Amino acid sequence: MNPTPHIQGWCPGAWQPMASGDGLVVRVRPPLGRLTVAQARRLARLALVHGNGALELSSRANVQLRGIAPERHGAVLRALAAAGLLDADAGRERRRNLVVDPLCQPQEQVHALGRALQQALDDADDLAGLPAKFGWSVEGSQGRLAGVSADIRLQRASTGWLVQPDGRGQALAVADAGQAVAVGLVLARWFAGQAARRRAQGLRPGRMAAVAEALEPPPGMAWVAAQPAVHGEGPAPGAVPGLGWLVGAPLGRLRAEALALLLRALPGATCLRATPWRMLLLEDPAAGAQRPAWWAAAGLDGASDWITEARDPRLRVSACTGAPGCTQALGPTQALALELAAQVPEGAHLHVTGCAKGCARQAPASVVLRAEEQQGQGPVYAVVRHGRAGDRAQEQQTLAAVRDNPGLLFSKE
Repeated sequence: MNPTPHIQGWCPGAWQPMASGDGLVVRVRPPLGRLTVAQARRLARLALVHGNGALELSSRANVQLRGIAPERHGAVLRALAAAGLLDADAGRERRRNLVVDPLCQPQEQVHALGRALQQALDDADDLAGLPAKFGWSVEGSQGRLAGVSADIRLQRASTGWLVQPDGRGQALAVADAGQAVAVGLVLARWFAGQAARRRAQGLRPGRMAAVAEALEPPPGMAWVAAQPAVHGEGPAPGAVPGLGWLVGAPLGRLRAEALALLLRALPGATCLRATPWRMLLLEDPAAGAQRPAWWAAAGLDGASDWITEARDPRLRVSACTGAPGCTQALGPTQALALELAAQVPEGAHLHVTGCAKGCARQAPASVVLRAEEQQGQGPVYAVVRHGRAGDRAQEQQTLAAVRDNPGLLFSKE
């Protein structure tokens, strides 16, 4: 029997890092998901000087530093503050848990709404009772963030904005950004009250999806049909006309030296956008069929560090930190995922997880390999088909068997 993994109920931040097997995990939330070259350079330097030399791109468009020694946490905070990457306190950081569509077009005014919401959350001390994982998304009309976890979604519509609580197939329609922020805060305050009542009963506060059906619309408003969610693996690397270049990192893990090389080659005024697909958008309004002159100097031809082609098999795999970096992981994950990437058919996805929590991927995968307790001969992996990390497995294989016959994982698809 495998031990039940411990669910923290919160995500790491900068003020409140999370202890792991390789030191502290410090998660940086770039304002509206954007980083200047100077800010990105500071993060690369922090990873080299205080961390394990790598940066992780998270599924909430954040950037993580790992391997931070506890006694160095103060120095990291001071450096983040100097770079404009630290909130005034832990409460404000926790409330500013929003993902802004990184591929929105300027005319959709998504970033303008994101700024307004960010300011409102910064001032909303009455939302301190929201659960630590309570999150927001702000997106354009294309619905690209359908796969991103959010308790309240603000989405561009033809006549204004839709404000949708997670767990309902309906939304509230408003005319402008100011109303969208105001209505979103009303829904958040209602849920904060629900969370307080559950805590008073000795229960976990839960998430919006569990109680959204009981939510009444504000006075004078009515529910309308929400735009249908379209789930997928996210966009492919390459040019995004008018916006820039999407480039990925294997498993969302990027060597600090590779990032530093990229930053030295980029034009100084360039900004980078973190995305929830574990990629970076390098802003370039001229992006198109021709790669820019700085491409090779930036190291983007280096296949070991970057993913720049849509058919790269490493896009078909994901993995959590695994052992020994995570104390709850029951086996290694990342090297195995990359080793098996070439065996994953186009259109399929392989997720390798160290336990049943599925921290690195909440969506279903074609095949999940979940590390189990070792039984004398090295790691053992449960095989879940068309499911999530915590779902019931169809079979179990040793690490040696997986490596010897990787094609069998997808032969039953």
